[in-house]
Amino acid sequence: MAMWIISAGAEGRDYTEYFQRFGMAFVGGAPQRATMKQVKVGDVILLKRGLTEIVAAGTVVDRNGGHSGDGDKEWLRDFDGWDLAGYCYVDWHVPATPEPATGLRMGTIYQTSQPQLMVIAQKILSGPSQPFQNEPTPTKTVDDNALLGFLIQQGLRVAAADEVTEALRRIRLLAQYYYDNWKWQDIREHETRTFLVIPLLLALGWAEQQLKIEMPAAGGRVDIACYPVAFKGINAEAIVLIETKGFASGLHYAPEQAHGYAKSFSNCQVLLVTNGYCYKTYLRTGEGTFSTQPSGYLNIIKPRDRYPLEPEHVAGALEVLKWLMPTTVTLQARALGLGQVTAPKSR
Repeated sequence: MAMWIISAGAEGRDYTEYFQRFGMAFVGGAPQRATMKQVKVGDVILLKRGLTEIVAAGTVVDRNGGHSGDGDKEWLRDFDGWDLAGYCYVDWHVPATPEPATGLRMGTIYQTSQPQLMVIAQKILSGPSQPFQNEPTPTKTVDDNALLGFLIQQGLRVAAADEVTEALRRIRLLAQYYYDNWKWQDIREHETRTFLVIPLLLALGWAEQQLKIEMPAAGGRVDIACYPVAFKGINAEAIVLIETKGFASGLHYAPEQAHGYAKSFSNCQVLLVTNGYCYKTYLRTGEGTFSTQPSGYLNIIKPRDRYPLEPEHVAGALEVLKWLMPTTVTLQARALGLGQVTAPKSR
């Protein structure tokens, strides 16, 4: 029996909930996937957060005729934009509170034999195991013809279809270039906002005069505030707020930040969080607050009809594009009688 340490995630990305929900552990990157293939049935895995605590312990188990795999689960290939293709099945045990630990080191997955960590493993494994759920149901690819057909139904001029197609092509090329060739931490939110997000907004029909960058709000600044007409200095009239993150950041913590900013924008109908190529939308509820669960998810590089991690509850690419369209969100604000909202001219 070997003992392994696996990380719960990185900046803006915490996989703990999904590890435990589906009774699995998964990793991305060629070296990490190669290491995962060494894990055997009966091995012990400790799930660490940072370098100071263990949040769960588990035993690798056989399930459905195997204990591990690589690349054969589509939902792991788009985990909020990350390709986490290598996995194993784990019978997780979760303590009431994380166990403080010493001797942990940096690394996504590695083997250890440190006695103090073995003691922690034995302590956690003596408790009850965590029940797990079925894995997400498969989703379907949405091609560009379907995207454009939908956008035209939402008010995009047919003559603008070529512009949207070209914008999507450029964004995908650049995002894939960043993904494959750059150190992700070097692609900060300024790059993602400027080169990936703004070009999409312009192609979908927003004018530069409708976009305010770094708009002051309670607790900070909104990265992009979108207005139904040319900005006139009244921040409350913004109808869409977009929080952008760096390329290496996940979208796990960004919604909380965006929800805080929304308190300064009474007309806002939708919040979006994005790292430049993945988007999530959060809609205003009837009570005037914003939903905590996203209404939709879009990965521009590989659009799907549903959110791969929550296909039963969260829509996919078309839902996000709908709320990125100025015509859609402006009509929604007008229907609710919010402020002096004038619909923009369709492009």
